[in-house]
Amino acid sequence: MTEKENPTFVERFTVRMPDGLREAVAERAKANGRSMNSEIVQIIQDALSDDHLMAETERFERYQSELGSEETVDEKMSYLKRLEEDDPFAAALLKETEEHNLRLIKLLGEYIQKSSSKKPTGVG
Repeated sequence: MTEKENPTFVERFTVRMPDGLREAVAERAKANGRSMNSEIVQIIQDALSDDHLMAETERFERYQSELGSEETVDEKMSYLKRLEEDDPFAAALLKETEEHNLRLIKLLGEYIQKSSSKKPTGVG
């Protein structure tokens, strides 16, 4: 078994820090109740998680934009059906949003129709 195959193996990596950074990490680690090593690992994990979240957000915004460029309800549903093959979750979320928007449009139309059919009462 090689050293890296050992389940207790921990990769070591030396980092050169600019002046003041070590002290800042030490203060942050103390404030968070962690060792400096644990704090540095947490900072790296948070940064990688944020990068992943940003990429997912940008991808979803692209899907929304592409859906918004479709003109008719049939074109939108066709787009969502194609998207479902690549990203079922995003397709389901966007489909629910579109259906919600259609329900709101219908309710607004009904409200406007009722409002316009009422005769104004005279002031007197």
